[in-house]
Amino acid sequence: MNTIDYIYRFDPKNPTAKPLTRDAEAARRALEDGNRMFSHWMESCRTNTTSLGEPRYVVQCNGLEVGMKRTYGEMPTQSPFAVVVGCSDARVPTEMLFGQGFNDLFVIRVAGNVLDDACLGSVDYALSSLSHSIRVVVMLGHSGCGAVTGAVDAYLQPLKFWSKSVTPMLRSITQRIFVAVREAANGIKDVWGPDARDMPGFREALIETAVCINTAQAAFALRQDVERNARWEIEVLYGVHNIRNHQVCMPVDPAEPRSDEHVHLATAPTNPKEFYALAVQMAQILKPGRAKPSEIVASSTNGSAGRAHDVSDPDPETV
Repeated sequence: MNTIDYIYRFDPKNPTAKPLTRDAEAARRALEDGNRMFSHWMESCRTNTTSLGEPRYVVQCNGLEVGMKRTYGEMPTQSPFAVVVGCSDARVPTEMLFGQGFNDLFVIRVAGNVLDDACLGSVDYALSSLSHSIRVVVMLGHSGCGAVTGAVDAYLQPLKFWSKSVTPMLRSITQRIFVAVREAANGIKDVWGPDARDMPGFREALIETAVCINTAQAAFALRQDVERNARWEIEVLYGVHNIRNHQVCMPVDPAEPRSDEHVHLATAPTNPKEFYALAVQMAQILKPGRAKPSEIVASSTNGSAGRAHDVSDPDPETV
């Protein structure tokens, strides 16, 4: 039977433990390479490209966790190389989408990936108790986030915020996201023009931009937390999981087809001014009338002059 396999593998003939990740850069590469593998697998599932012979998508399990002999009753040492703070959304399986297995990631999940006291306390626990192995802290958002969508809808229709169906606990999550929504709206208005709110696709663009800004702002706060703990050797990264192509990127083009070079975990912002710059960048990507990647490729194939839009270039209509 031909199948499309994603394998967690332990080799009893070679039950060695995974070596600790050397440094922050090696940890970043491990996460990005794992996401490339996962997105390849998801693309195979989508296109019905079956695995022939040896499965192509294999996560090596840590021998200490699944089969290496040790004294009966002895517990393995917890040694994750990354802390990942992400959303509780069931479509975002953290270890799987980063191509990691047992004891590789210390995962904290909360709706909207907001940083409440319990979440930050969990990060502090990892920084203090697992500092021997932690190399990076990652803030992970995802496209189409329900919590961010709720904050956007409350921003556009404030009465929804006070609906009886919204509990105080849920309202507290929405409040934590409002600043990101406002920053996103300002960036879109400055790029699209004063009538942006009345343009087609505004709500969808506001959601996707707010997802990125919310993730960036949380990463900034995590950087401050890491610095307060004087863990200078630990890098703070952030990215958004595009649930359409299953890649972790920053910035994120929702219409972008899967491509290995798009996978990118960015370094956490060091200055709040970077939030507005990211909002403008996302607004340029999502601006109505901008050529989509497939249209750019088709244009190039037909011999058209010019090049694909670089999101780092200023939008000529906003300069």
